[in-house]
Amino acid sequence: MDHGMIDPRIWRKVGISSRGTSHLKTGDPCQDAHAWRELSCGTLVVAVADGAGTAALADIGATLAVTTALETLCRDLIAVDPSDPDWRNLLAGAVGSALHALEDEAAVRKAPLRDFACTLLVAVAWPGKLVAAVQIGDGAVVARERGGEAFAVTRPAPSEYLNETTFLISPGALDSASFAVWRGDLACLAALTDGLQMLALRMPGGDPHEGFFEPMFRFVAETGDPAEAAASLQGFLDSPRVRERADDDLTLFLAACGP
Repeated sequence: MDHGMIDPRIWRKVGISSRGTSHLKTGDPCQDAHAWRELSCGTLVVAVADGAGTAALADIGATLAVTTALETLCRDLIAVDPSDPDWRNLLAGAVGSALHALEDEAAVRKAPLRDFACTLLVAVAWPGKLVAAVQIGDGAVVARERGGEAFAVTRPAPSEYLNETTFLISPGALDSASFAVWRGDLACLAALTDGLQMLALRMPGGDPHEGFFEPMFRFVAETGDPAEAAASLQGFLDSPRVRERADDDLTLFLAACGP
């Protein structure tokens, strides 16, 4: 999917997965994970996962899911027709590879697959053109068109009970996955896990809070040094304003393409 060489700095981006206060108290590791890669053509690929709190190896499952999905999608994007890719097939392939990786890891460790349970969100952003995403479970992918307001590309999966969600290892998870493709003058992208839903989204519908995303997108668009941006985002996620309303692990990935 090489649309010609574009300055790889076209995206300003920052992402943090932060251990929740509940896990700090218990000594458990952060069970969220995220990863991203910017291809030479300027296409941005990001994956975010939230390990199930009841899963013994949730942190390993989340990390393995995002790294496998990212690597699979980046590899497959190189070989497709850039004029009209089959986004559903590409994204489903990435999710399927992530599930197979969890199954293989469970076999190696002789552990039940449920020990690796996690949600998974994967998104591809083509600057100024589109965003394509797939989601299994909670969390959301949010975007903004140039000159417009934030909107949900994917939303938290509906559930009958609080704290109930679908995981990557759930039976039929891929069949129930949410796929979305939006085309337009894409300017900003965000991906988050469910720890931030009550702050960032208007629940239960899942529409983005403009008051949350407008300053977040402005922050990443104006950021310079990546290390400073990461420190600032970490400070925000660890702030009393956030932690008073969220004790779960938190992941927030932000990106803005250049003018």
